[in-house]
Amino acid sequence: MNSHQRGKLSWGLWLTWLLLSSALIVGLMAVDGESDTMTPIGWAAVVLGLAPLMAAQFVLGFPKEAARVRARLNAVRWPLLSTAGGVTGLFILSGLVAGRFDPYAATIFGFGAFAALGTLRQIEKGKSGLTWADAAVWLLLWIPFDLRWNQDLWFGKDGFVYNWWAVAITVVAIIGWYAFRELPDFGYRLIPKMRDLGIGLLATAALLVIVVPIGMAVDFITFPPTEPIEPLTVLVYFIGLFLTVAIPEELFFRGILLHGLDQMFKRRWVGLLLSSLAFGLMHWNNTGDLSARIAYCSLASVAGVFYGWAYRKSGNNILAPVITHTLIDLIWRVLFR
Repeated sequence: MNSHQRGKLSWGLWLTWLLLSSALIVGLMAVDGESDTMTPIGWAAVVLGLAPLMAAQFVLGFPKEAARVRARLNAVRWPLLSTAGGVTGLFILSGLVAGRFDPYAATIFGFGAFAALGTLRQIEKGKSGLTWADAAVWLLLWIPFDLRWNQDLWFGKDGFVYNWWAVAITVVAIIGWYAFRELPDFGYRLIPKMRDLGIGLLATAALLVIVVPIGMAVDFITFPPTEPIEPLTVLVYFIGLFLTVAIPEELFFRGILLHGLDQMFKRRWVGLLLSSLAFGLMHWNNTGDLSARIAYCSLASVAGVFYGWAYRKSGNNILAPVITHTLIDLIWRVLFR
């Protein structure tokens, strides 16, 4: 396959996932009750702003197509304009359609997108380990999202603001570290294999054996559930957790952070420990009570160890820890809250 062929995108694949993403958004909004208050303009703002990003999130999980995207970006004259400019354009489009466009917010978003991708493009391609520039971009993308600092910038439906940001930073991170930084071995692959499923289920079972007794002993989780379990609700939870919680968190904490630390330290436990502690600390602001915060961070750190194990065991494939992460969060939400 020559470079021209590698750079020729599979537009049928992109269109298929764009349509599927649009249908998924509409379905989730209908099931969640959001459609009761939605106007046609509101529907259009959410779908036009989110569906292309969701399609990119899915399609970039196909290794061959991701390689084509990288080859295409290496061939065009202005790669930043087609990437950071494209994401910024979707951001602006959703605001214009919703009638809530804010030029100041759009400027902040656009500058951040160009700065993040531009910085990663300046790093030596394929350079192993984490550089200070990697760390700066990691913080630029993750911290405002995690602390909800950027929630008021998006113009779309309020109930989808977290979802939009989760998918947006995922797409920017994949393009930045895979296409510009050229680190294909960090493992953003969403094509399921039986091995990944087996590893994910094994890690889930082992983690539950450890965290459920501890969580119940410290009154962090309770059982039985206080609300009836509805199959359709469980399915909606699973899809939402998979797309907007497990994928971005595993991409940032395992695919980028753990993968980078593993290349920096000969002792593999160091990278696993540091990435797991960072993952646990991220949950500090998720609850208010001090004892609950300590319990949450501790249990999340333990979970990070198992997510990291699944990532490594699968050969640095992001899908294995994503499966574990999704199932753990789903079980917690459905059975123990």
